[in-house]
Amino acid sequence: MSAAQPSRPSLREERAEVTRRRIAEAARMLFARDGYGATTLKMVASEAGVAVQTVYAVFGSKAGILEALREGVVRQTDAEASFRAALVEPHPDRRLELVARSIRQRWEQGADVIAIHSDAAQTDPAIRAQVEAVLHRRRAGLAQLAETLAPHLAPHLDSPRSAAILDVLTLPEVWAELTVVHGWTPDEYEAWLARTLQEQLLGR
Repeated sequence: MSAAQPSRPSLREERAEVTRRRIAEAARMLFARDGYGATTLKMVASEAGVAVQTVYAVFGSKAGILEALREGVVRQTDAEASFRAALVEPHPDRRLELVARSIRQRWEQGADVIAIHSDAAQTDPAIRAQVEAVLHRRRAGLAQLAETLAPHLAPHLDSPRSAAILDVLTLPEVWAELTVVHGWTPDEYEAWLARTLQEQLLGR
């Protein structure tokens, strides 16, 4: 028997997804430009070219839009694939090159969303708690990576210290400073990060 073919989305479903994407992209631009607190759902609706009732129906609130944007960054397929490959890569230098690629892929697509969350967390305790949860997951992943590097670390390092180095060097603020402020290309950032991680963690 042949495998059942996945059903194609209906026209209505396709239109709903286009509307959802337009609203999210409009909100992302306004949150970054004007600030989370200053942006209203009416402004988002106007920018997206939809009725404000549609924004409420799709996302419910500004926090709902922000959650969708955050999940888009957290679940980036390419970045996740690169990080998973790093965890099983046997050669430590190559492992850190894959980590650098994963970080570059994540921040290239989502550093602005992280900045928006930091802004929103200043005034919204619920968002602050969500940000803390995401940071906890990030640090847990980096701690797992540090454990895989334990046999290869420079003599003065242990896994907790190497996890701290990984955390600091891969922050989105570092990406933004180098690429936005100083004009580095994403390729230059990735090469620098891989080289720096190798130097700091492996003593190359």
